[in-house]
Amino acid sequence: MENEILNLEQACGLLNVSERTMIKLLREDHLPARKIGREWRFNKKILIDWIGSGDSVRYTNQDDTYAVYEEEEGNYKDMINDICNQASKLKEKNDISSLIKDLNSSISIPADVKLSISYKQKRDIEKLEFKIYWHLRDDVKVNVKNKNLETSD
Repeated sequence: MENEILNLEQACGLLNVSERTMIKLLREDHLPARKIGREWRFNKKILIDWIGSGDSVRYTNQDDTYAVYEEEEGNYKDMINDICNQASKLKEKNDISSLIKDLNSSISIPADVKLSISYKQKRDIEKLEFKIYWHLRDDVKVNVKNKNLETSD
């Protein structure tokens, strides 16, 4: 009988990826796994199903389908205060355009969201990121040809 439960090394072999890549997948892509003690365990069938359910479009190195960024520089204590102030505005109004001036549409945040806090080192930059994210809703669409946000009313 073939082993249905895989350790990290076996899961890497199944997916033909390095351990480093597998750890990155565990952190960033919600890979179906369970940590038992200090070791990761994977269900072989579920891991295969996970691969089959992926969508390569979200992993391309092209620009995001629709993205608006605001960036500023400054002292980290001032920025923490600014984050708190921005979060208060968002809590009151629940409209992302109250935070990002260049957003050309009103987008509210649904009740069920996920918060991700990550620390990363890449090349010569360190990053501390706070992300609130949720699944794309059917009532918010993107016109990819000219990258205008369209919302159904």
